[in-house]
Amino acid sequence: MLKQLAYLSLEADGRYATAEELEFLTVYLDSMEDRIRAYKKVRELEERILYRVDMAKRALPEDMFHLGSRDITWICRYDLTMVIRCIAAAMLFNDLDRLREGMLIWYETIVRAFAYKHCTIKTYQILQDVINEYLDPADAKLLMPGLQLTHSLLSQ
Repeated sequence: MLKQLAYLSLEADGRYATAEELEFLTVYLDSMEDRIRAYKKVRELEERILYRVDMAKRALPEDMFHLGSRDITWICRYDLTMVIRCIAAAMLFNDLDRLREGMLIWYETIVRAFAYKHCTIKTYQILQDVINEYLDPADAKLLMPGLQLTHSLLSQ
């Protein structure tokens, strides 16, 4: 959304934007109330979502909270919190490019550097499942593009 607005600002400089150029804005504004509602729900349910993801990960046969002998529970929790917040913001502004370019490329580098891909694959599948449990289908649907992008990029 923000990138599209910036582009439109440059393209339409000195002239009126065409109906086609304004279409993305109409679509976005029509979904704004839904996006705000979903954003607020994620914000309100963040702790419960994080707890549920942690419990699901702990139920797996492998230990996903240690890197070698080092306990990384707080790092996993912090990273997941930041990812959820960035996904929610991307959904609110309808801006997956910002999510991809701003946070996920950096985070993908971290995942690769620590050879943590196997854990991210499971974590972000669990997160999608938990989001579907805690949010109604309409709200979950708004978040799915960001969740799927995150899962896809971090599992390559």
